Amino acid sequence: MNTMQITRILTIAIITILFIYIFSGFYNVLQTTYYTYSNSKIPSEFNDYRIVQISDYHCKLFGKNNKKLIEAVANLNPDIIVLTGDMIDGEHQDISPVESLLQGITKIAPIYSVSGNHEFDASAQYSQLIDLYDIYGVINLDNAQVNIQRNGSSFALYGLGADRMDILHNRNGLPTVDPSSFSIALYHYSNQFHYFINFGYDLILSGHTHGGIIRLPFVGGLIDNDNTFLPKYDGGQYHLGSTTMISSRGLGDANLPRFHNRPELLCITLQSTE
Repeated sequence: MNTMQITRILTIAIITILFIYIFSGFYNVLQTTYYTYSNSKIPSEFNDYRIVQISDYHCKLFGKNNKKLIEAVANLNPDIIVLTGDMIDGEHQDISPVESLLQGITKIAPIYSVSGNHEFDASAQYSQLIDLYDIYGVINLDNAQVNIQRNGSSFALYGLGADRMDILHNRNGLPTVDPSSFSIALYHYSNQFHYFINFGYDLILSGHTHGGIIRLPFVGGLIDNDNTFLPKYDGGQYHLGSTTMISSRGLGDANLPRFHNRPELLCITLQSTE
């Protein structure tokens, strides 16, 4: 085999690999990512407690009437479902996909929500969304808290609305956290994680960055939907001090198509180490 033949074979191989890489990058079938979170403050009654997180949904349909997404949530058998913002997608957007989703998942587990930036960018659609939350029993935790009960024990679930970043930055107005008790906070913006470390929350569940939209090998997310290049918290689990954040890559689309970045449903299982 001469040099020209070897060069031709290598060229064909490289082109083929690039074609496969590019073509497979647009394979956007729903994916479930599993996390196990352990903490000695988690009461033993909440061992194996399962939380399903839906983030950055943006009115995207997964099968007729969202059948595929609803089935995926049901198959995870969650104890609670949390919605971490951007369920809607902007002014003049038909939000009927949100209703079909809520119709299906409201029978599965209690649902808790916080708002994202798109809720406040589209006031008319947000008003419709709040009406749907009332109809389907979704508990809005914007700037509020609840105690999640199980077999006589509890943990605190906090929420911060996307419109109240000032509360987070000024450290004034957030609910007081009992440092001896386990706590979870829901907040849309993963890129604000560093502001949370002084408040005492154990686990933050968030989204917003869409996984960096375009994901590259050895690089991760390339750009988030705020046009931030190489976002730090593009998706996954992060730690600062005693606080952990799990950032969802989200389900919906942005201005650019997802690339090697499948829509993501999260399942977080709590493990007690007490």
